[in-house]
Amino acid sequence: MSGRRSICLYTPSAEPSGMGAHMLDLVAEYVTSADVSIMFRPTASGRRLLDAAAALGARTVSLPSPRDPGFGPAIAGFLAERPVDVFHVHVGLGWEGWDGARVARAAGCPAVVQTVHQPYLLSHPRKRRRWLHAVEPVDRLIAVSAAVQRTYERIGAAPDRFCMVPNGVGPRECRLGRARARERLGLDLDQPVVLTVGRLAPMKGHRHLIDAVPQLAARFPRLAVVVLGEGTLRGALTRQLADLGVADRVCLAGHRPDARLLLDAADVFVLPSLHEGMPLVALEAMEAGLPVVATDVIGTSEVVVHGRTGALVRPGDARGLAAAIGALLADPDRGRRLGAAGRCRYLAFFTRERMAADTWAVYDRALRTAGAGA
Repeated sequence: MSGRRSICLYTPSAEPSGMGAHMLDLVAEYVTSADVSIMFRPTASGRRLLDAAAALGARTVSLPSPRDPGFGPAIAGFLAERPVDVFHVHVGLGWEGWDGARVARAAGCPAVVQTVHQPYLLSHPRKRRRWLHAVEPVDRLIAVSAAVQRTYERIGAAPDRFCMVPNGVGPRECRLGRARARERLGLDLDQPVVLTVGRLAPMKGHRHLIDAVPQLAARFPRLAVVVLGEGTLRGALTRQLADLGVADRVCLAGHRPDARLLLDAADVFVLPSLHEGMPLVALEAMEAGLPVVATDVIGTSEVVVHGRTGALVRPGDARGLAAAIGALLADPDRGRRLGAAGRCRYLAFFTRERMAADTWAVYDRALRTAGAGA
């Protein structure tokens, strides 16, 4: 990456979660070679991200709610005071950008880039038209997986405007090891442990994992299932555990800032999502050397190789989850082999450095196009 540039990373999301982690990884890679600014709303999760970005050396901007009349002026005012070369929008579904791209274009930013982190799953024609309108000022669109890109092309996105840059994650700064990680969670060293990380939201499919627990507990009486994450479904999941009689087998541990370190406690990582873009938590589990049992959905199927780094099952299939998890718990040596293969796959394809370099190349192309049209 050559030439010092000014980059502004922006999202209007109230709960950026994995998208926010992606943006922080770009900050970490770019701060030594570019002037980096980042814009978040100061919700609970947004504030954590703003603080983390500031600690990395980025200039931070707290945005009001998109429904606040001061939202657009806050973006425009910052860009007027500190012009940037690249304004990089990050959204889940692309239509909720709240005109950040349009404000940046009006402010004279040479290149406007947008990453979509989730597949396009909406069917209403009006929302499709809204998305197509929202990306009119965008020079380059980035999809985090090939399947995500296909969903946007199906609704009319021009393929020549899209680039595919698979997600990547940075390495953990330190490792706890199995004994210390389990001690933090109150687990015994020799019991079988299954772990998942994610917001307690419908799309993450936790209820299907919980439905699999009775079958697994009957086979592995000392089983512990650890769920790291917080969200609106906590009450419903707690009731489901009680109804199934497995509340003593599952720990809803809430949000944990040390979640990546706690991966060392697991024998198997599971991701039961109903849809994804390209899940960072699966990449983090692979970096930690864990076998991954996941659902065969957009993005995830480009990360987990069935039979080589883990197993893929149909979304919503509790029996399939139980069978795949049980097979790995019953054969720890195979689990370790698949985990080692997953780590090799992470190092080859899903590092933070590769993601940042590929994203920078998109910036290069957008700026060259802007220069040619000037």
